[in-house]
Amino acid sequence: MTESNRPTADRWSPGAQVLLLLLAALVFGALAQTLSPTRIPWSESWSARVQTKALQAGLALAETEDIRAFIADGSALLFDARSIKDYDAGRLPGALPFPDSRRSEFYPDYADLLASGQRAVIYCSGQTCDESLQLCLFLLGHGHTNLVLYVGGIQAWQQAGGEIER
Repeated sequence: MTESNRPTADRWSPGAQVLLLLLAALVFGALAQTLSPTRIPWSESWSARVQTKALQAGLALAETEDIRAFIADGSALLFDARSIKDYDAGRLPGALPFPDSRRSEFYPDYADLLASGQRAVIYCSGQTCDESLQLCLFLLGHGHTNLVLYVGGIQAWQQAGGEIER
């Protein structure tokens, strides 16, 4: 075969190259989805997924009015599962930072408080955020059971006119 007869990438039109890349991405994406232990929920609402997973794990769920009561009477610890940057930008009154991404680092600081059976409310950004769920599951795995998930998170709190602490 002469040099001029060999197929090269230059012989593929830009449109064909794009289609080939899209096909490869589709194949690899489907393969990753099939082999992954935590599949992406393509056909379900993410907020419903978080709530469903929480209920399956036996977690109590809180609404904004419940959070107002917990803050007013001091009957629960409030943990913000978002990043420290987000925590510093504004949080629920009295909330402590407990970023899910750094949970192993922060856990020793709060283990004794949680061991006492104290109710802990965990929240993150809102219904489409699962950091609070992941933190709750981590705490359940460490034997803490008096956990409450605030699925609405800081987004629902702000929409209801709740005070933001800085």
